[in-house]
Amino acid sequence: MLDFAIYEGAKTMFGESNLGLGPSVILSLAKSIPPGSCVYHDRYFTTVPLIEEMEKLNLHSTGTIMQNRIPDRATIKFKKDSAMRRGECQQFVCEPTVLVKWKDNKSVLLASNCTGLVTPRL
Repeated sequence: MLDFAIYEGAKTMFGESNLGLGPSVILSLAKSIPPGSCVYHDRYFTTVPLIEEMEKLNLHSTGTIMQNRIPDRATIKFKKDSAMRRGECQQFVCEPTVLVKWKDNKSVLLASNCTGLVTPRL
């Protein structure tokens, strides 16, 4: 662990970010890590604009993401869970962001600016 912040409710300040509370927490904590580092976060923090901002800061970023946080999700046609076999993956790339859907017992959505199904871009 390099840094942490204790959330104390609405009065907690994480810097200025028009990306929302979750991304502002990640961007605030990321100030203490060197460029080229890998940052992993869960679905409560991950948005596509966060992934893009991390790319601008030369930080590798990967996190689980909620379907409703994917812009233009109507144009991205992931298979329905019922049409996917366990272990099957599907990927959509819009530089610098890669979106991956992986089916286990339930599906998992990932967003990243550094890795996808085949070749990491580190």
